[in-house]
Amino acid sequence: MPVLTNRTHLVTFRLSADEYETLRNTCTAEGARSLSDFARTAVLHQLKTRNFERVNLADDLTTLGVHLGELDGVLRALSLRISRILGNGAKGSRSNQSWRDQRDGSWLDSEAESAR
Repeated sequence: MPVLTNRTHLVTFRLSADEYETLRNTCTAEGARSLSDFARTAVLHQLKTRNFERVNLADDLTTLGVHLGELDGVLRALSLRISRILGNGAKGSRSNQSWRDQRDGSWLDSEAESAR
């Protein structure tokens, strides 16, 4: 593969014997033209991906947990409304105050505790 860009800057870094062997084996397995070409591609790829918003898996899981909790609250409220409309179940006797409380989900936790 011909080099189309004139590269004039040199970057040097040191590797342990194990790191070098791993790099060499990976280059061979990936079919890279050279260690230099492989390292350049890896570094440039890392720079490009850093330009995108970095997302942490733990943050994603936390966000997912919050959304699932909100969805659970909405489904519980919907279930309660359906029960009230159909006129079945003990939940149908909640007061209007409970409906106001349900919007912030405060009664849902106490309801779950009392069901245990």
